[in-house]
Amino acid sequence: MNKVICLMGPTSIGKTALSISLCEQFNIEIVSVDSVMIYKEFNIGSAKPCSLTLKKYPHSMIDIIEPWETYSVAFFYRDLLRNLDDIHKRGKIPLLVGGSMMYFKTFLLGGLSQMDEVSSQIRRKVNQMFEENGLEYLYKFLKKVDEESAKKVHHNDKYRIIRLAEIYFSNNKKKPSKIFNKCLENVQYYDTLNISIIPNDRSLLHLRIEQRLEKMLNEGFLDEVSSIKDRYPNKDLPALRTIGYKEVNSYLEDIIDIESMKSQILASTRQLAKRQITWLRHLDATTVFTLLDNDNILRRVDSFLHKN
Repeated sequence: MNKVICLMGPTSIGKTALSISLCEQFNIEIVSVDSVMIYKEFNIGSAKPCSLTLKKYPHSMIDIIEPWETYSVAFFYRDLLRNLDDIHKRGKIPLLVGGSMMYFKTFLLGGLSQMDEVSSQIRRKVNQMFEENGLEYLYKFLKKVDEESAKKVHHNDKYRIIRLAEIYFSNNKKKPSKIFNKCLENVQYYDTLNISIIPNDRSLLHLRIEQRLEKMLNEGFLDEVSSIKDRYPNKDLPALRTIGYKEVNSYLEDIIDIESMKSQILASTRQLAKRQITWLRHLDATTVFTLLDNDNILRRVDSFLHKN
């Protein structure tokens, strides 16, 4: 059975540096599991590795779509399997690295092959329900049609509530929980090592988040967003709605000042990290390490790769 390593952790934890260290010591190839790095031109705000790093340590699933294109979880799973197959054929072991937990969940559940694509018409319908009635109404609606799904999502989690409602309407009003359970019947079987990095000191993670934002700003984050907006003035760019990019966009539109931009990015990034950590704590079949456990991680990977 082909082997796959998953390296998961919250934003700013140091996954990229660790993955490169693993590449230097083992016959592995990195596969990015990041919902923003897939976009061309969105570089600084996604903390995408620089061109020299990508040349020396090739990453799959980076710069694969244009800035205006949409990309679903189902598309991710399809492209991921193609890349895993290619890496295995070249005699290497794929190392999945990132913080997009929905993508990891899709891989670990075996994909969303039973799930239809969400049409723009359904997206508009659900968005209209939200705009006209509010998030509380949408959550109560979800609870009514699929209590099992509602129990697994926080009543203020706008993204997941909307996503589950879209799934419901896209699959002839089948319960989202039933659809996800069906995925288990279609698992692509791999010998998988799941590594989660969870900080034992939350304040250290928050410091890293602050340092990374300062680094991005020093590297030209504002100019990057401004240039993207200038190049595509009349296009809807999905990545401009992601953390960091949407706040910078608001600043460039004179909606907020620069200090508010910084504070909003930091607050949203901390909240994201908290959600990522919560998800990882509830993930079964994973080996958990702390921030400074690199030597133990190297030993665990070495043991995994050399087992029969």
